[in-house]
Amino acid sequence: MTRALAAAVVVSAAALTLGGCGPQYGAASAYVSLEVATKLARDRVYPATVRVDARRAEFVGGKKRRRGGSGSGVVFDTQGHILTNFHVAGRAEELTCILFNKERVKAKLIGGDPWTDLAVIQLDLDEVREKGLSFEYAEFGDSDTIEEGDSVLAIGSPFGLSRSISAGIISCRDRILGTGLQMPGGQETGIFNTWIQTDAAINPGNSGGPLVNFHGEVVGINTRGGGNDLGFAVPINVAKEVVRQILEKGKVTRSTIGLVLQPLQDLETFFDVGKTEGAVVSSVEPGGPAAKAGIQPQDILLAYGGRKVLGRYPEQLFDLRRRVARTPVGAKVEVKLKRAGEIRSVEIVTEELTTVRSKEENFPKWGLVGQDITDRLAQREKLPTTKGVYVTGVRRGEPAERAGVKKQDIIVRVGEVDVEGAGDLRRQYNAAVKKREKMVLLRVRRGQGVLPVLLRLDYGDDQR
Repeated sequence: MTRALAAAVVVSAAALTLGGCGPQYGAASAYVSLEVATKLARDRVYPATVRVDARRAEFVGGKKRRRGGSGSGVVFDTQGHILTNFHVAGRAEELTCILFNKERVKAKLIGGDPWTDLAVIQLDLDEVREKGLSFEYAEFGDSDTIEEGDSVLAIGSPFGLSRSISAGIISCRDRILGTGLQMPGGQETGIFNTWIQTDAAINPGNSGGPLVNFHGEVVGINTRGGGNDLGFAVPINVAKEVVRQILEKGKVTRSTIGLVLQPLQDLETFFDVGKTEGAVVSSVEPGGPAAKAGIQPQDILLAYGGRKVLGRYPEQLFDLRRRVARTPVGAKVEVKLKRAGEIRSVEIVTEELTTVRSKEENFPKWGLVGQDITDRLAQREKLPTTKGVYVTGVRRGEPAERAGVKKQDIIVRVGEVDVEGAGDLRRQYNAAVKKREKMVLLRVRRGQGVLPVLLRLDYGDDQR
């Protein structure tokens, strides 16, 4: 079951087919050899594949609900660490894994990276020892060496079933899916990695399971199925770096310069630049690194860190995003840009990239749920500042809804006190509840305006 043996099986099949044997004998031998190679690859990874059952609490319509789901994962070391998808385990409060021998073992979340939709969890080793269990682990391959046409196996637990295998080929080794991908809950993903496209069947529940080559190595993590023989996996070389950072510090750190670029294609004449000269700045994050450096929309970004920016096509912008993300947080980077025909250089200081989502806070007496405004959220919603609390849910029939508060409103003041974030709102909320205030005046930003909203509260102590 070695890599050399698996390779030898495939080579022998090719030799029999091409070596002058009769067509019937050659075809039969090739089939048998392919079957053997498939089983060898299966046996190297199958025992390391687990089903992951996750339970998490989410606010839906302002109400906290507990939800369950299942996916797949693959054990990758002797410490019981498991690689899976973020959308499977990244926000889970309870995790249970079903091992190859059908035994159930609790697990815990070590860390997750929504940008690549990957997470690392770990088996409860104390429980493993108490039950006298054992587990196997799989080896990671090199996804940079895969080619279109390579045979692969997708292993996992589709639709919550026990393990299954589907076979196919690599349809595309470095597919770019764009910047508009989202997971449930609005979390962005897929901005910093290409995808392995395969026609091996990937269905709900396969998420987090291994994509395996015929050497029995994991070359990708199955993440999304598109139907019509379209499945996508995160390349294992991307996952290796995510795993390294999560095991070292519990999270993955990336940098941002706080701007959005668009391809230069068909805009060269309008901006008076060459076809391979830079990329167009379409928007600048308020208060972000680019804004602090004086960069403006419709500037042309010519160079970043001494390297020329090629931004004629979306694929080239993808490479630039990854280069920015890999820059150390807090680094000073020289940026060259063109504005109104004039070329200028500015220094920009990178900041840590945040996600759209942050921890939701529940304000039960008021009947609403909100979160801090991250830089990414401000950019997505085109907000002028990150100050305030973003309303993510309003409960039907409770004070906030009766007063007219809406989802996506931003609470900026309680009474005469400005609200910088969820911590400030929590303090004002606690004070109001302690005093049993029957009326609380909020000011909320909605669109371009700020509106007064009066909450009328009932603490159940009225005698009438």
